[in-house]
Amino acid sequence: MKWLVLVLLVVCSSSAFSHNQLVVDIMSSENFSQRYNAFLNGRSPLDVQDFHPTTNGSHIEIIEMVLLQQALFLGGETREVVFNPKPSVNIIEFSDMIAGDSLILARSVWHEDILNYRGSLYVSDAVVEFGDYEAGLYVTKRNIALQNLPKEQLEQLTVVANPRWRVDWRALNNTSINIVSFIGPWETMLNMVETDIVDAMLVNFSVSENLLLNFEGREYVPIQNLKMMLPDSRHFIVSKRHPQGEQIFAALNRGLKILKKKGVLRRALMQSGFINHLVSDWQFINEDMMATSRVVK
Repeated sequence: MKWLVLVLLVVCSSSAFSHNQLVVDIMSSENFSQRYNAFLNGRSPLDVQDFHPTTNGSHIEIIEMVLLQQALFLGGETREVVFNPKPSVNIIEFSDMIAGDSLILARSVWHEDILNYRGSLYVSDAVVEFGDYEAGLYVTKRNIALQNLPKEQLEQLTVVANPRWRVDWRALNNTSINIVSFIGPWETMLNMVETDIVDAMLVNFSVSENLLLNFEGREYVPIQNLKMMLPDSRHFIVSKRHPQGEQIFAALNRGLKILKKKGVLRRALMQSGFINHLVSDWQFINEDMMATSRVVK
């Protein structure tokens, strides 16, 4: 009898503990958890006010993990957030969320990618506004000639792109660049640049001081003074079919509005290097698409 009481107490305690947590999915294929913990360095995500990066590479994924928690808290959702790595979660597949098996994703997604799922997914206010997402054409560091390629000679350039990444694909197709279609892992695409199968790959700017991208000991740099605007906005998504979906979405959007009003969203994107001051005066390759952003925004 004593053992039965003990087991019941453990079960009840575990159940109560789980109810005080909010499970948020992340992609297990990336080292987000490791970099996230390194960025916090013992701080609570709710206390973060300085969003400057502590590591090289892309930083936006880490910042969004923090902003999501701050928005939820400000919106009235005070449970502890627990990140759940899921290999099935990637940039363009939301089957678990559509089915209601997952509640929310820790990373923003392109609005265009979820247009067909608006009946199953709540879509938050924009985390990244239309026109704010900029990327560079990264070439190998050893390729000195391409690093200074003028805009007038872009028709000579071959760039690898995944047609399933529709926003990147559309941006590139609004230029004179020669596109090499490839459906496969991001790492393989970068390796195509490394082995000179293609000249370049479209990548959001690195947060390193010289915009250098270092991947597994190999170094890449953007073509100087040229950048591309990726023509879409990015949003958090919440499952409509999950029992907590409506409640969590309401809290999230309330909090995002507060963060935006306080200027935290903009400051986070600028301090993190996502909106990169080093390329603020660089020329847009697809400047004709900027007019579209004024309308869609």
